[in-house]
Amino acid sequence: MQDNFITLIKKHRNDNDLSQNDLVDILTLNDDFLSKLDVVTLSRWENEKTAPSLEKKVRIMRKLNLLVPYIYSINNFNINTKIEKSLNVRFGIELNRYKKINNLKIKKNISFDFSNKTSNLDESINEFLKNQEIGYLDLVDKWPINVGSWYLDDQVEAFFLHSYINDEIFNYGHLENWGNLYKDTFNREINSIFILEQISSTRNFYRLCTLCLFDTLIKNDNLKYVYCYIRTDYFLKLAQSLGFETIATITEADSILNEHMDLKFLCIIKVETIKLLTNKDFLFFCLKCYHDLEKNDPSLLNKIYETSIHAQTLKNTKKAPVLGTAQGL
Repeated sequence: MQDNFITLIKKHRNDNDLSQNDLVDILTLNDDFLSKLDVVTLSRWENEKTAPSLEKKVRIMRKLNLLVPYIYSINNFNINTKIEKSLNVRFGIELNRYKKINNLKIKKNISFDFSNKTSNLDESINEFLKNQEIGYLDLVDKWPINVGSWYLDDQVEAFFLHSYINDEIFNYGHLENWGNLYKDTFNREINSIFILEQISSTRNFYRLCTLCLFDTLIKNDNLKYVYCYIRTDYFLKLAQSLGFETIATITEADSILNEHMDLKFLCIIKVETIKLLTNKDFLFFCLKCYHDLEKNDPSLLNKIYETSIHAQTLKNTKKAPVLGTAQGL
């Protein structure tokens, strides 16, 4: 793996007229993780005699508001990730072969729609959410949301539902229903994201949805944690390999269970955002998706960035990212 970490560090110091001592003081201030950083170590980094870990690089870049240019400077990384391999399980090898037989080119006639209100959603998505016998709808009513929908012609091929929350709203341990998951602490600042839904018809639309999440995480420094829920053992193990841990389990109604759900209880899982972004399987998967689109179909990337659903930072706010802002890009 190669990156522009040292170039960005040196440029930041030069642009802001900072000595190495000054930069060390900035990086170590109120930061337990970087508290042992000293000028000798920084000097060795800048002279490329040693290099910090990926997690240190990401934490430093995030602190200096340089995470986005740093992330997209990473190259020559391993493209064989666990997430890429899992797509054969998620979508099926036979389905992929079927697509090839029929020469379905999903790059054409693709559109992307965004809403931060459930009242503005596509009729089919609205109907889907109404029929969900699941307790996350309580979050939708009380916390800001973003919904992104990908269309092939006029048909919904994928959508994601993100809720922007505070990490102190959850009870931990085993719970008998979704209602017991939440504490009465909804009036708090946003510091986390809960992936309530991400449904995709093909691996290509899955990649597009994941890129939206990835860009949200690297452009909003105050999102400290990522939450989601899982019902299958295979994907629980995959999530654990990415750094997620189970914080709660929930008993679900029999009407929700089907042949794809092989865990005894639904699992609510959580990971620190920095840990996820520095997990090489997650990071390299997202970067490969980005570079592939940038090379082969940049118009799809533009569909994400033109709407800027995740460009606005969420610091000191209780609002979700909104459309039409260039802040953070």
